Amino acid sequence: MRPLFRFKQFSMTDEHCGMRITTDSVLLGAWASPASADCRVADIGTGCGIIALMLAQRMPSAGIDAVECDADACIDARANFDASPWAARLALHNVPFENFEAGTPYGLIVCNPPFFIENLRSPNSARAVARHAGSLSFGALARRAREILAPDGHLAVILPSAHDNATIADAAIAGLWPRRHCLVKPCPDAAPIRSLWEFSARDGLCEETVLDIRTADGRYSDDYISLTHDFHPQF
Repeated sequence: MRPLFRFKQFSMTDEHCGMRITTDSVLLGAWASPASADCRVADIGTGCGIIALMLAQRMPSAGIDAVECDADACIDARANFDASPWAARLALHNVPFENFEAGTPYGLIVCNPPFFIENLRSPNSARAVARHAGSLSFGALARRAREILAPDGHLAVILPSAHDNATIADAAIAGLWPRRHCLVKPCPDAAPIRSLWEFSARDGLCEETVLDIRTADGRYSDDYISLTHDFHPQF
């Protein structure tokens, strides 16, 4: 049995998930703009539920729908939700996103989508589905998200920065426009590896920022510590 991951206000397991808990998930869960206190939130491809749990902590009154097509990942998500302080506000749906019946529009939709488009699939089938864009492309995600977003809602995702031009184009086709963009770098001298994006159906200026995860000497940067302070026990 894998040991529990312990955060400041919750602990969790990823034992059955094809994709383990990663820095990408922690970044997105901490960075996405919280919507109004009592809005509805959807976490698409929740996996073990880490982003849904982070948003439940950050948004004390929000109801959160966690959507996951993989039954094994749902085992972890269910256990993690039930063990958390926010179980009553977390609903798990074991269904593909394209078949998910949303109901009331969402103020915030988040997704750490599969994005290894060019790479060979992992020999582990669960990990392959979790990592490969064939299971849910960003274009398909954006189109469906646009249909169920509230008029002032946002879609927040993390994707490879190398795909930024395609990401913007796919979002525009879906009728979504970038409002926040953060380039994520491993350290100050490295090239960006990830982009945090927040899209809205309302066009406007896009706030551009850069985040270095570590300093040149290998310590966590002040910006990363500030962003994730409410979650990491060591900060």
